Amino acid sequence: MNSYSNITQPLGKTPFLASYSFYEMHSSDPISATPKRIIEVVSRLDMREDFVARLMLSLRELPTRLLHRLFHNKHPDNNAPFGFDSFTKLNETENEISLGLIGKFWRPDLIIETIHSSDEFYDFSDKSMAKLVLRFQVIEQYNESPILVTETFIYCPSLRTKIFFSPYWLVIRLASGWLRKRTLASIKKKLED
Repeated sequence: MNSYSNITQPLGKTPFLASYSFYEMHSSDPISATPKRIIEVVSRLDMREDFVARLMLSLRELPTRLLHRLFHNKHPDNNAPFGFDSFTKLNETENEISLGLIGKFWRPDLIIETIHSSDEFYDFSDKSMAKLVLRFQVIEQYNESPILVTETFIYCPSLRTKIFFSPYWLVIRLASGWLRKRTLASIKKKLED
């Protein structure tokens, strides 16, 4: 697994999933910065800096907070706010960064599995949980500034998982895409201000 982690993958492919069930891609306008600098800014990104993202994440976390209050669950991992630090860094090079997340994303209480490495992510095999890879990749263009592409790959290991995930994907896809575009615009603004 590690032998693939430093090789730039073409769009639509990730070495961290053998296959995927759902896919989404968004790209920025050209950014006046080097690929290395763009990835540095991406690696320090805080989802909650953006008011809209913070509001949407708070709404997504509301059922979890209510369930924890009702059942007095004080487990600190479950009470942590969701953000990029909820993901496991799978790979980082000068022109891309891949983040991984495993869980039952469709559940109101958003069950997330704790994963510590790319190997652990790759080898994880619980068929009741989906795997998600979020990749930011800088694409250099001939005679133009580079663009930043974000890709989301989701693997559902069983028909049951895919059935549970599908309605969730349909509901969140528009909001998720809109947030990705806002994130890309925010990164461009940070680099060019």
